[in-house]
Amino acid sequence: MLARLLHPLDRRQQTLLLSLLAFGGSSGRELFALLPEADGEALAEKAKKLDEIPRDKRVPLMVRELKQLMTFRAMKGLEGVEPSWLAAGFKGESPRVVAIALMHMPSSIARQVSQRLPEAVQEAMPPREQLKGVPMEVVKLVRARFDAKFASMPLERELTRLAFRDLVVLSAKELVIVARHIGADEIACAFLAVGKRALAEFLQRIPSEDAEELIAAVKRADLQDQMEIKAARGFLAKVLGNFSNTDELLQKAGLYRLARAVSVEDPITIRQLAQRFPRAHGRLLGDYLDRVREREIDESQVRRLRDHMLDVVANLSRRGKIDGRYGQAPIAYEERA
Repeated sequence: MLARLLHPLDRRQQTLLLSLLAFGGSSGRELFALLPEADGEALAEKAKKLDEIPRDKRVPLMVRELKQLMTFRAMKGLEGVEPSWLAAGFKGESPRVVAIALMHMPSSIARQVSQRLPEAVQEAMPPREQLKGVPMEVVKLVRARFDAKFASMPLERELTRLAFRDLVVLSAKELVIVARHIGADEIACAFLAVGKRALAEFLQRIPSEDAEELIAAVKRADLQDQMEIKAARGFLAKVLGNFSNTDELLQKAGLYRLARAVSVEDPITIRQLAQRFPRAHGRLLGDYLDRVREREIDESQVRRLRDHMLDVVANLSRRGKIDGRYGQAPIAYEERA
């Protein structure tokens, strides 16, 4: 998994570096000198890091990472961002500017964003008919300004295999469903560390149906994924402190597990994933990620987490809980490959 090693290179730099090293042969590195100084130095430094990986492992890793980068080369702007993020991005803007930014979006998305705006802004927004005379140059400038506030989102594509980064094209509703299901597994891994007594006490606090779900998660948990005791106590204190209902608890636990899984990803992928969630979920994911990165990251454990999430997505798909195509595609495992 190279995403962490390549950080903080952007996708353009990562693609260039991996292409030159994987296909440029011995002359590929010579081209670094032809790049702008900042780019050339950054790529040369990362090339030295890659050299530390044995060649028989390095080349397949680079090719696989390059395929992932190329998979999402087609990008779109605001239309791929969950509407609650867009509504927050329009805060403080004039109703006319907001209306211009929304006018060429799909009507369903524009409507969802409008419904989340303050009532005074909604009432003051001019109808589309009044905006027909706005020059296209102005529309493009307004849209570009708002596009710049968010990470560009990948276009949906034909799914030939299900890889971890495909999570960024799940809908907000689907991601919330996935988060809830992986939340039970995260809580189970924490209770494996702190002991059965703490688990028994907690099971008394939740409805019997939810208790049964958590017991099943504990039974299927892999001891390899048991949390370190200090991390488990910190996690449980964080999510169990003031939860109002079990569904909220499972959602938060799922976001924490997802934060662990994306801890080795590049910043753009993380922003894309956060933007697909409702804004409250996405911001909590970012908070948990900061907490996760305070501790040493076990990359083998992270790969197992990511593989497990792919299993969850495929299973939910086959059960009709999310889009059926995710359960039909072959799974591109990372640790089990």
